[in-house]
Amino acid sequence: MRKRMLAAVVLVAALAMLGLASCGSSSSDENFQEGLPAWADEAAITEQAREIVDLVNARDFGEVAARWDDENVSAEKLEQSLGAALDQFGAFEGFADAKYGQSEPDGRSAATVIQRVDYEKQKAQFNVSFYEDGSLAGLYVYRLQD
Repeated sequence: MRKRMLAAVVLVAALAMLGLASCGSSSSDENFQEGLPAWADEAAITEQAREIVDLVNARDFGEVAARWDDENVSAEKLEQSLGAALDQFGAFEGFADAKYGQSEPDGRSAATVIQRVDYEKQKAQFNVSFYEDGSLAGLYVYRLQD
């Protein structure tokens, strides 16, 4: 029993080390398409996404959770899934290029900003999705290879 528990802990730690922290929908959705939905303004949605990245970098997981459309998302869950990745990334250095997409998780139109971010030790990609009302629909963080 202890060996199984240890194996489970090691598996969770390994996933955290990969930086595959996530919640919600992303470009991996089957109905994902490139480009923004008609209701989304590129400059405004990019600013919203970068604000979420800034909140994550500041580890203000309570504020990120408050912007979520899903009440099951909590600051604790976000910290558990994102904290280890942030530790590995090092200091935030700046935003790189962004791409855009759209999907319909749960039948609702969502706009996704695929924002590359430079850190001291690592490059990352944040997939940040919003519903038309501005609430957060999804957040995925990926570690990128140089």
